[in-house]
Amino acid sequence: MEAETLNPPRGMRDITGDEAKLYYTLFSLFSETASENGFEPIITPTVEYYRLFEVKSGEEIRKSMYVFEDKAGRLLALRPEVTASVIRVYLKEMRARPKPIRLYYISQCFRYEEPQKARYREFWQGGLEIIGDETVNADVSAAYTASRFLDKLGLDHKYLVGNVAIYRAFMNMFKVPGEEQDHILHLIDKEMDDQLEKELLDRYGSTVREVVVKLMRGTLDSVMSLVEEFKQGLGDEYNKVVREARRLEDFSKTLSDLGYKVEFSPRLVRGLAYYTGLIWEYKATRGIEQSIGGGGRYDGLTSVYSSVYEYSTGLALGLDRIALILMDSKDRLLAKRGLSGVIVVLSENIPLSVGYGLVKRLSSKFASLTVLATKNLDKALRVSSRTGVDLALIIGEREFKDGKVTVRDLNKKTQEEVPLKSIEDYIDTYAPKPGST
Repeated sequence: MEAETLNPPRGMRDITGDEAKLYYTLFSLFSETASENGFEPIITPTVEYYRLFEVKSGEEIRKSMYVFEDKAGRLLALRPEVTASVIRVYLKEMRARPKPIRLYYISQCFRYEEPQKARYREFWQGGLEIIGDETVNADVSAAYTASRFLDKLGLDHKYLVGNVAIYRAFMNMFKVPGEEQDHILHLIDKEMDDQLEKELLDRYGSTVREVVVKLMRGTLDSVMSLVEEFKQGLGDEYNKVVREARRLEDFSKTLSDLGYKVEFSPRLVRGLAYYTGLIWEYKATRGIEQSIGGGGRYDGLTSVYSSVYEYSTGLALGLDRIALILMDSKDRLLAKRGLSGVIVVLSENIPLSVGYGLVKRLSSKFASLTVLATKNLDKALRVSSRTGVDLALIIGEREFKDGKVTVRDLNKKTQEEVPLKSIEDYIDTYAPKPGST
């Protein structure tokens, strides 16, 4: 086999050892936290029709999708994100369910971007979606649940908040077509200011350029002053902007009251074209500069695929970036909870069912318990000790004949023979049960 084939494709990784354990800890804790806050799981396909994402994902994601034809000539894509898939499932089979519908997922996503630190072509997202609730409570509920997850990890973070509806209201006033709006927001998101200002000036004139620049660089007060200045021109959009500003303020104040730091970021628009209003990002206060997640309102995304209009909000956390930050403190997160053991069967004359029978009897008393069949006891104990096993339950021919088991404490380097019939009671007195500290 060529050396190249032993490596994963560029931008993708093998995750092993403690890093893999950390990922599974994140998966478990995210699932636990989402469930505690009233979300239920959803699993969607890794491969979807290209059109599902192409229609409203935005300029950047359309360019970075993995797209291919299957053997029947259908144009498919590896999912670049999950929200569009969730909306598809909602339209297909969840419309009759009581609302709001609260869903969570842990999924791999794929984007053909230039790999760099904390950015991969295959990456993990933990996401929350709420469908059928137009109130700011839905936004707070999703955002707070994600913050609780980060709190449990000991990951200090802050919020950047914005509202894309304010940009869209002004662009609607200036008769900027929807596709052009998405392109302008893409340039703002990527901080391509020179290109942005040139295109605005060339296509729409100096007034449009000046207004967009003021929106990008203002405070919330100065943005609202601009709204008042253009109140008459905004027409019906004016009341919508005022409502959206109130939503942003209510969202920010609620999270601030809960002890989270919240900053208004006027040029925050995010890279997905389906956002319609309030948006936010999570920034870690240590480790990396990039966002570790974000979300916002995507009201009406359902109407892109059907005649149904539904209110929706959601977010996704970048689990790879979170794992990268936490690697230095992984020992705390991976601290062993409960007892680990190995049952060492020392002779070919002893049926393996004896060892697995013990696993069946004792599994509730151990965090992990495995069977090892070997003739070399010293090597078995040495390897078990190096991998963090607490107890070795040894069954040789003598123990098998006498109905006993030798229990070796690999931490204290002591051992004791215990009658097989009373092994449960012995383990109960030896250590706390799994899950205790």
